[in-house]
Amino acid sequence: MRTILVLAGGSKTDEQVFATALAAARPIGANLEFFHVRIATSEAARNTPHVDFARGAAIATSYRVIDRDMTARSATALRDFKAFCAREGIPLAVGPAGVSSKVVSACWCEEQPEDAVSAIMLHARHNDLTVCGRPRSSNGLPRSLLEQLVLESGRPVLIAPAHGPRRPSGTAVVCWKESPEAVRALAVAMPLLKASRHVVILSAEEGREIRGEAANGLAARLKWHDIEAMMQRLPADGRSVAQRLSQAATDLDADLVVLGAFGHSRVRENILGGCTRQFLEEGDRPILLMH
Repeated sequence: MRTILVLAGGSKTDEQVFATALAAARPIGANLEFFHVRIATSEAARNTPHVDFARGAAIATSYRVIDRDMTARSATALRDFKAFCAREGIPLAVGPAGVSSKVVSACWCEEQPEDAVSAIMLHARHNDLTVCGRPRSSNGLPRSLLEQLVLESGRPVLIAPAHGPRRPSGTAVVCWKESPEAVRALAVAMPLLKASRHVVILSAEEGREIRGEAANGLAARLKWHDIEAMMQRLPADGRSVAQRLSQAATDLDADLVVLGAFGHSRVRENILGGCTRQFLEEGDRPILLMH
């Protein structure tokens, strides 16, 4: 994992997104590509609530307001990028020449494409990891952007916490299930797990399914990757799997939750259902998602 895409939206959530990206990049000396999309006014209008109901002169007024907002976001995103790199001492580097593999570097990219989502998807596929914020508001982009990134980019997505920086605990938790999604999530998280002081595999019983022995086997194999993981079994107790996993992550004060994006038939249920929805709604710790 050497390149990380950081979505810079020019909003208040950028602070958490930037800090989360830097925390992921530091142990591996990654290059951070801060990417801002200058969203076309017409596209932003389609993704802005209530604009569809505007009529007559109200339409022109709505478009002017949206255009000013998009312009202000672009200026804010660039200003915050420069301030963040200066404050954290991050050198700028477009390519790897002359950059130590142990040093975090950064570059800035800004585009004004016809289709913002397609542009974001392209950059996500060209990087090893994408870091973004919680889907609290549209920011001119569709609310389904997170789902699309997880489902269609083929890359892991690290979702920053909704609130300010937390005191680091050095603990990462892996929400384990014997499924392809969980396997892929674990695989892409390896560099981050190696950098964690403590790794805990959470295995929640579902119905009559007992996963403890399988998770113990996983912990044993992770030792070959120099990862000393502890297995914690969460017995069925009347609460949902999501509630038990979320409570365990809270009790462990986890800095990172690694989670496979498990599937239902509909896209929104697929990504925002069950465990993922629970962690997203709480919003107090980074989540690494992989489909």
